[in-house]
Amino acid sequence: MFNFKLLNTNQYIILNVLFCLIPLSYIIGNFAVNLNVLLLIVFSLFLFKTKIFQIKLLLVDKFIIIFFIFILFTGIINTFEYLYILNSEKFNTNKSLETIESITTASQEPIFIKTVFYLRYFFFYIILRFLIIKNKINFKWFFTSCSIFCLFVSFDIFYQLIFSKDIFGLVSNDPSRLSGPFGNEKIAGGYLHKFSIFSFFIFPFFFQFKKIYLSIILAILFIIFTTAIILSGNRMVLALYLMAIFLILIFEKSTRKYIPISLILTITIFYFVFSNNERMRNHFHGLLNKGNQMLQIFVIENITKSREIPGHSIPAYYQEYKNFYGTWLMNKYIGGGVRSYRHNCWKRTVIKSNERGTCTTHPHNYYLEILTDLGLLGFILFFLIFSIVIYETLIKKYFLKSININQYADKLLIPFTFIFISEIFPIRHSGSFFATMNSTYIFLIISIIISLNYIKNKKN
Repeated sequence: MFNFKLLNTNQYIILNVLFCLIPLSYIIGNFAVNLNVLLLIVFSLFLFKTKIFQIKLLLVDKFIIIFFIFILFTGIINTFEYLYILNSEKFNTNKSLETIESITTASQEPIFIKTVFYLRYFFFYIILRFLIIKNKINFKWFFTSCSIFCLFVSFDIFYQLIFSKDIFGLVSNDPSRLSGPFGNEKIAGGYLHKFSIFSFFIFPFFFQFKKIYLSIILAILFIIFTTAIILSGNRMVLALYLMAIFLILIFEKSTRKYIPISLILTITIFYFVFSNNERMRNHFHGLLNKGNQMLQIFVIENITKSREIPGHSIPAYYQEYKNFYGTWLMNKYIGGGVRSYRHNCWKRTVIKSNERGTCTTHPHNYYLEILTDLGLLGFILFFLIFSIVIYETLIKKYFLKSININQYADKLLIPFTFIFISEIFPIRHSGSFFATMNSTYIFLIISIIISLNYIKNKKN
């Protein structure tokens, strides 16, 4: 029977320290995340060399290999097109000279360079697959690390609420969106969504507690993290976080007894925060207003074909989605290359004269960004990978009732599975898929899910 006891050697301790520092590196920033990933890759290659690439390739592994080969292919094609074709064209735009110069300068960096650097996530994925199936990763350490740093972020947000600055002296520039240790970056809620759910499993999986004490601990953790996410002002993140929690409660029989408690606590926390913080209340009420605006704009623009709604203007967040379509049409099948949206959006054909004259760095949705940067072919690969992961975990376990040989690996899969589902939820406003933090997290979760799923079905 496979077990997860850490081999007591200095090399494996270093590997696990690097792995467990991932939650901390997210707090420090992109440089720390990249450095952590790089050190994990280099140290693993130094220890295991070519053995890493001798693992048995599963179907999803093959699709991921094809996915990265396609990324490299589209990077080469688009770099060639930029250097030899687009370089001779001029922008058909009335933007200011200063704006055009800034765009041109930003476009000088070939897509190919970004593509090559992005391949680090392939090595990151394969190395984690190897380390997990070879029993080199201590998940108790990782769950503990996630819990400690999520509690730190939560209490830093509470501190910022009380003293108007966090423990490092950082002041949030928006009182309705407290950022804790992240400064002006409003990502505290996203961080807690990514890592806090592991805290609910550290005690049931790795420690022995009486049920009454366990219930109290879980309730306290739920109150802390839910309140912190509400105070962070990340409305979509809050919905995804609660979705992941309630999916676990629904699908896992042993947790269903917590559904009434969770509902009561959620309603109570919402009521308390909204009653005592006017800025926060107005901020969350804005989510409903945006929903109504989106519905009105969709009906008017796509059904009645009218140019505008009397008394309403097209909001910026809707225009971000609109800009995607024109950008995607430029490279429908293979896309413009990794992180090319920020450059190609400016070059799209403007269909209407009242379209907003600015472009963001990405279309704020994973699926739309994949379509613009990797085209239909890349999107199909992307969709197949996600579908296989969901089928192998959620569908086979909860609907097809597959038999699991290793129960421990099966238990460890629970938080990763539902966090993954909430992370890739299609209808969400998100950061860039190709950004350091998001790509690191997605390939981290996929590699763990696939490895644990392989272990739970493996016969000795």
